[in-house]
Amino acid sequence: MRKVLALLLLCALVLPGLVFAGGQKEETVNPKVLEVQLIPSRDAAYLDAQRLPLQNLLKDELGMEVRVTVATDYNALIEGMASEQIHVGLLATTAYVLAADEGAAEAILKSLRYDVDDNGELLMDAPMVSGYKSQLIAAKDSGIKSVADLKGRKIAIASFTSTSGFVWPANLLADNGLNPESDVEWVNVGGHDNAVTAVYNGETDAAFTFKDARNLFSGESYYADLMANVVLVANTSFIPNDTISVIPRLDSKLKEAVRQAFINIAKKPEGLEIVRKIYNHEGYAPAQDSDYNEVRTYLERKDQWSF
Repeated sequence: MRKVLALLLLCALVLPGLVFAGGQKEETVNPKVLEVQLIPSRDAAYLDAQRLPLQNLLKDELGMEVRVTVATDYNALIEGMASEQIHVGLLATTAYVLAADEGAAEAILKSLRYDVDDNGELLMDAPMVSGYKSQLIAAKDSGIKSVADLKGRKIAIASFTSTSGFVWPANLLADNGLNPESDVEWVNVGGHDNAVTAVYNGETDAAFTFKDARNLFSGESYYADLMANVVLVANTSFIPNDTISVIPRLDSKLKEAVRQAFINIAKKPEGLEIVRKIYNHEGYAPAQDSDYNEVRTYLERKDQWSF
């Protein structure tokens, strides 16, 4: 998958309009309209309803025109940043590493969230954390009590490039003696919320999601019994949080302005409400590329599998 993505990114980098006189690229990018894009880790229609409020908040903070859109998938956002048509991407962990290693993205912030216990309860009295875990959830009556029980089962995932939805889970399976290629059936359902409902509706036996994606349905009467019927089976190890990333050639002053804008937005009640709705972010902290080296290790292992 990474080889295919690398080819796509290479093609994107030589699109017309990126090479200027004498074959040299401009030193910096200073757009009149800042293009910001969201990954579709939740239902695209839901995210589409949140993009305009975020767009308006960013316009107010930056004092410039901003356009916020929702990518069709993870790879589309990476390709958009590689071609410099997208300037700021809210990139999930694995998507960031893939983009960064192709020279298409630079992390300026990582998200902060409250940790979650095994009952799905937010630990709001504890300090916020810059990492999270993936969880294996299954139907209560599925008979799945451990990772080993997944053999021959159908598993819902948000995306094959999702860190918590696939990369960490596939490695967890391998660590427990299962072959991620042949011992299970992966079902790409296009979002963590969809993965939860796939289990709830009996479409799959289990799912891997970020912990605890079941909370996405709290307060919805239709899913009042979801927590009782979609149960936690296992957790993965710690995963670094998702990023707010920019294209490397973005003007340095604009990079800093974007960084500060997101920090400011999360500190305001109306802004915090929006970033919570989009990706459950509670705030932001400085990020550096080395924070994601363990992801690279897991991706190298994943390269041995054909997905």
